[in-house]
Amino acid sequence: MTNNKKIENEQEVEVVKLENPNNTLQLAQPEKLEQCEWVFQFDEDEPQIFAWTSEDMTDEDPTVTFTVSNTKDAYISFTNKETGKKFKLFARELSKEGKEMREFQTKQAELVKQNLENESTNKEA
Repeated sequence: MTNNKKIENEQEVEVVKLENPNNTLQLAQPEKLEQCEWVFQFDEDEPQIFAWTSEDMTDEDPTVTFTVSNTKDAYISFTNKETGKKFKLFARELSKEGKEMREFQTKQAELVKQNLENESTNKEA
């Protein structure tokens, strides 16, 4: 059995080919929502609607994209109407914790790269 991954409509779909070449099993893509709404949720609180499809969106693929620039005044915030809780996405100066996380991720990436190179070298031998 072999596994191949295909990208279809920006979603990864895994195709599994069985030993018999005539039998191919393809996993179904998640069901697309034609008319939908986007929500945010604090823990198990009631979901809060912040965007929805309109009836005239037949010629476009509805998506929601967030962009927060690297400026001090850039942010996106959500407020739960029932509890008043706020959820905020924003940029800030890199903190000590952020630097440690970045260094850790860089070290992890270097280790993965070294392991891949070692595996490649071992296969050639």
